[in-house]
Parts: sequence; structure tokens; C-alpha cells
Amino acid sequence: MQPPIPIPDQIGTVDLASWAVVPGPSNVDKDEHGAWAVTAGDEEQYALYFEVADAAHPRQVAEFIVEAVRAHATRLRLSAAFDDILRERERLRTHPAGADLYELDRSRVVAMMAQLGELAAEAYEPASASEQDAQTQRIYDEVTHLAALAVSWLEAIHARYGADGA
Repeated sequence: MQPPIPIPDQIGTVDLASWAVVPGPSNVDKDEHGAWAVTAGDEEQYALYFEVADAAHPRQVAEFIVEAVRAHATRLRLSAAFDDILRERERLRTHPAGADLYELDRSRVVAMMAQLGELAAEAYEPASASEQDAQTQRIYDEVTHLAALAVSWLEAIHARYGADGA
């Protein structure tokens, strides 16, 4: 039985590295003009599978689809991450100490490096199955916080020295 026709929401739920182009079952000789399939998920039980057969160059069409999906999903993930960083940056700016956000002193860099070290320790500490989601959320929140600080410092450098940092 073939998996159902994919829907856009599945793009983010299947590991992008698992997306592949394979010869269709009727294309045992791997003919460039035979049927080629786009697959995603475990090879034993694909989460997504569809064939490209009625095209002048089915393999090239299938490869284009895989690359387009990977690029689109990457842009969506980056956009979501940057949105979270900008929200945290705005939260930090409204904090009473927000004016210090743009200070470029050594103590702030040392504090950030200490936070990064604590984050690394937590990331490599195994969590129980019931605690994994909470641990992942804590790590994500901390990385978002550190990224917001870094972006604020970059803004301060741009403001003081120009867009090229020199």
C-alpha cells in the first residue's frame, strides 16, 4: 500500500535529510526517462512517496522537487527561529536593564560565554524520556536568549562603526 498523497504540513515533520529521489518500481533499469519517485522518511515505510512519470525528464523533475522542498523548509525554519529571536530581543529591550543591552563590555561577553557553557552542559546531559521535551524547550529558550543578546551587540557595532563593522 502506498502512503497517502503528501500535504504541505508534512514538509516540516519528515527529516529533510531523508528526502530522496529513487527509481520507481517500474523503472528497474534506472532509465533517466522512466518513472522516478520522491520519497521521505524511513526506507522501510516511507512517510511520503510520489512518482514523477509523465515528464520529459522525470528524474530531473523529482530532483528539483526535493531541492525545492529542502530550500523552502529551511527558509520556514530560519524564519521561525529569527522571529523568536526578534521577540526575545524586544522583550529584553522593554526590561528595566534594556538600555544596557547595547553595551559592549568584557563582563557581558564573559557572562554570555558562561551561559553558553551551562547550555552546552545541559544539552549533553541525557534527560529521561518524560523530561526530553521540557529540556529541549529550555535549551531552545536559552539559545534564543543568547542569540537576541548577540543580535543586540551586532546592532551596537553597526551603530558605532558602520555596516561593515570597521
